[in-house]
This record gives sequence, C-alpha cells and structure tokens, in this order.
Amino acid sequence: MRLLPMRKISRHSKRLALFLTFCAGYVDAYTFIERGNTLVAGQTGNVVFLSVGIVQHNVADAGVKILTLLSFMLGVFVLTIYKDKFRIVKKPILSLVPLAILSIVVGFVPLTVDNIYIVPPLAFCMGLVTTAFGEVSGIAYNNAFMTGNIKRTMLAFGDYVRTKHTPFLREGLIFVSLLLSFVLGVVVSAYLSIFYEEKTILGIPIMMSIFYLSMLFATWRKKVGEKA
Repeated sequence: MRLLPMRKISRHSKRLALFLTFCAGYVDAYTFIERGNTLVAGQTGNVVFLSVGIVQHNVADAGVKILTLLSFMLGVFVLTIYKDKFRIVKKPILSLVPLAILSIVVGFVPLTVDNIYIVPPLAFCMGLVTTAFGEVSGIAYNNAFMTGNIKRTMLAFGDYVRTKHTPFLREGLIFVSLLLSFVLGVVVSAYLSIFYEEKTILGIPIMMSIFYLSMLFATWRKKVGEKA
C-alpha cells in the first residue's frame, strides 16, 4: 500500500507553484490568441494541431509549431546541462528572468511580425521554467501543462478514498488548486487580450515583480519576527 509521509506543506512553496501555473496558463492563452494559435507551454496541443494541420493540408504555420516544440525541448535540455553553472539548483527563481525580459520585448512587437520570431523564444523560456521547478513540498507536479496534474489529482483522491490516509487528501487539494490557478491564468489573459492585444504579455513581468517583492517582504517580516 502506497502511503505518504505526514510532511508539512510549505506556504511559500505552494504560493510559488500556484504563481507558476498561473503564468503558464497566462502565456499559453496569450500566444494562442494573439500569436498564431500556438502554445508555448502545452506542447501536446501543438503536436495535435500540427498533426491535424498536416492531414488537412494546412501547413501554413507548421514551421512555427515545429520550432516551438524544438525550442521548448532545447530549454529543458540546456537547463538540465548547465543548471549547476547558472546556480539554478540553489536559486531556481533565476530561471524566470529570461521569460520576464523576453515578455517585455514581445509586448512591444507588433502583431504583424511573423510569429516564428516570437513564439519559439517564449517556448524556450518556458522550457527553462518548467525544468527549474518541479515539486511542492516534495510533491512532484508540472507547472507548464495540466494532463499529468489532472491524473495526479484523481490518483490522490482515489488513494484517499481507499486508505483514508490524510496526506493523500492534502495532495489532491494541492493539485486542484494548481489546476484552478492554470485556468485562472488562461481566463485573465484571454480577457485582457481583448483590450491590450500584443501588450497583454506585459502582465507577466509586472506580476513577477509584484510576486518577488512580496516574497522579499515576507522574508523580511519573518526575520523581524524571529529577532523580536
């Protein structure tokens, strides 16, 4: 019988995971709506779109989807090799920097520019992020695509019903919150794109800045509390 240890779930770790899944949904919705119906995080969707397009002889954007998939793979590959040199192991938050910088640039690139210059670089950055972050308090998850998280949700709830072991229920609730965060990111991005179009992606660096400052403030409060 598989039983989970009674581990304490870090509030910081959970908040970060929720933020990352929100960003993944946000960027995916942005590129799908504004940048040629291509996903930078959900590569399964790109494979499906590409395959259907080939069968239907609609290969106009095949190059973008293929390069997007390869760029995501390259991001995972590069970070896996060089994560020690880039200090990503100790400070995975650094993996967000390329995405933040590129989002600022993309936000000012007109929609008339070919998507092949926009979407693949974003996919590379998402590959970096999804490789740098992979667990919440010891519970493995994926912040870029949700199929695995959906499976983990139902496995956890099923194990809880079968064993009545509380950690399974906690795990299931964590995955539910991650799924909802991803959906919220999609909804917010889709709504903002109505008004801001290509500039919608500027929400990513803005939210990252706010989130990082909130982390620093929380750390400062904790240190002050310990000294008091």
